[in-house]
Amino acid sequence: MAERAEAKEKSAWEYVGIWAVLAVLTVATWVLGTKMKLGPYSLPVSLVIAVVKTWLVAMFFMHLIEQKGARRVVFPVSVVFLALLMGVTLIDAMTRIHMARPDGIQKELEPKRPASTRTEPPGSPNRWMGN
Repeated sequence: MAERAEAKEKSAWEYVGIWAVLAVLTVATWVLGTKMKLGPYSLPVSLVIAVVKTWLVAMFFMHLIEQKGARRVVFPVSVVFLALLMGVTLIDAMTRIHMARPDGIQKELEPKRPASTRTEPPGSPNRWMGN
């Protein structure tokens, strides 16, 4: 109880600072995703930025920085669930059977849809009716 009574009061400026860092990281993610082409490094860089933002939110806005025991439980459990989610998804994607086209048909099985159905008049042969 004495620990809680002596807990340091948090300033609103601390939260504003964390919010500013989160905003900068969000803009950095957008710039890296749209303006800069990093090629194969874009996904790892985006994931690192996402992990940093998640850590900031968990530590400061969820007050886990003040709770020593909660940190020891929350992060390992989160990592396990993330590994399960990604692992099961990857296993599903890697073990799917690719369907073969019947009788070696080379053309598309579905008709091409026009870019917009609103530009074609009703009854036009180019208008996609959806069936």
